[in-house]
Amino acid sequence: MRALVYHGPEDLRLSDVPEPKPAPGEVLVRVKACGICGSDVHGYLGITGRRLPPMIMGHEFAGEVAALGAGVAGVAVGARVAVYPIAFCGVCAQCRRGSVHHCLNKKALGVLDCNGAMAEYVCVPERSLFEIGDNVPFEIGSMMEPLAVACRAVNLAGDLAGKTVVVVGAGTIGLFITVLAKAKGPARLIVSDLSDSRLAVARRMGADRVVDPSKEKLAEVARAESDGAGADVALEAVGATPTVQQAMGCLRLGGTAVWVGNSAKMIEVDMQEVVTRELTVLGSFLYSLEEFRIVAELLNARTIDVSPIISALAPMERGVEYFRRLAKDPGPLLKVVLNA
Repeated sequence: MRALVYHGPEDLRLSDVPEPKPAPGEVLVRVKACGICGSDVHGYLGITGRRLPPMIMGHEFAGEVAALGAGVAGVAVGARVAVYPIAFCGVCAQCRRGSVHHCLNKKALGVLDCNGAMAEYVCVPERSLFEIGDNVPFEIGSMMEPLAVACRAVNLAGDLAGKTVVVVGAGTIGLFITVLAKAKGPARLIVSDLSDSRLAVARRMGADRVVDPSKEKLAEVARAESDGAGADVALEAVGATPTVQQAMGCLRLGGTAVWVGNSAKMIEVDMQEVVTRELTVLGSFLYSLEEFRIVAELLNARTIDVSPIISALAPMERGVEYFRRLAKDPGPLLKVVLNA
């Protein structure tokens, strides 16, 4: 089968590799759509250490069940599915308490040395499958994974009804946070980013106010939009010192920040600001099975529209080209989805 194989920094090759065979309890999925995640681009550049060559990346995907391993009885060949890409043991302390995304023995498809879905076929556990409706295009189904990342962050933020909410960063996750936060009925939803094109998409996804922090001070805008108090909640979706500082600085006294951005390992934060203003800081990483179920229901019901985030659909043969573009000069590109 064909696959995009990572051989080292900036060395990605379309290659012929052996087709995997499903083990007991697994199914073989024919990949129909696989999104390129920002973490894949960082892995391609070799700056994270979380891609160990040679390996196949890809964890945002949807496809058709092509074959069943021994003991699989709950799904049929031909079923249209998206996949929870975290293989969990089900028996460790974290799994027993329901936090399978914190499994002490987990493996993530397309991460480290675990092959993922930038290939014609991939094997996954039956319990990781989520069916997608016939009316859901595969490229939309492939967005289930990044949407689940955003869903966890928004869930951690709590009740947003009637509140002033700020989203810092209008990349894929920030925009998914925007559409999910909007559905929770905030009084004002403000999105901040340096890109005019991304801010235009944020408007389409439900932002009431957009801010370019190179032209306006986000904290001043947040206060103006909230009768001088500041934002109740800020969700930071970049993970760098300037954007984290912007998120913290726009909060009201006693406000809450949810950090979901994961770019820089170390950042600088004004600890006295957190202490004296009694701010709450929550970290958000990955997603539970329940959050995956929530977004599966949303996408199958077509109650939210995530299509504005998809900038390009391209065959896998153009995968190397798009990785180079995303790494060097993405321009207005947001989400690129490789399809069959």
